[in-house]
Amino acid sequence: VPRARALAFLESKTDWVIRTRDRLAARAAAHPAPAPCDIEALRSAAKAELPTRVEELARLHGFRYGRVTIRASRTKWGCCTGDNNLSLSLFLMTLPPHLRDFVLLHELCHTVHHDHSPHFHALLDRLTGGNEKLLSRELRSHSIPAR
Repeated sequence: VPRARALAFLESKTDWVIRTRDRLAARAAAHPAPAPCDIEALRSAAKAELPTRVEELARLHGFRYGRVTIRASRTKWGCCTGDNNLSLSLFLMTLPPHLRDFVLLHELCHTVHHDHSPHFHALLDRLTGGNEKLLSRELRSHSIPAR
């Protein structure tokens, strides 16, 4: 594309560019980048809190699971194996408590439904008081801190 044509196109989109820049700046201000984290402090807090919270939620809702391990996973908040063992990211400790509980319930629901079927989502939605989609959307606004 000739330079003059590209510049004319950009000029015709000036209002959109400004609105988009402002919207992205507002989003960044609402969700500032997390401060560098102390991995060992997070690991210690996760080991102290998460297994106990899993046990409380499992007892409350009638779930049975194997063991709970804490890892420094940066790709997902948690997972449930076919043997119903739970692996949780220590970075869960960077989330607000209600979102930590949401992730723990998500993984516990996998002990019943080892997939993301409608039955799985119905169970998770029931356990979150009909708020699964809202909580899932809120969780997506958080990310595991980069190295």
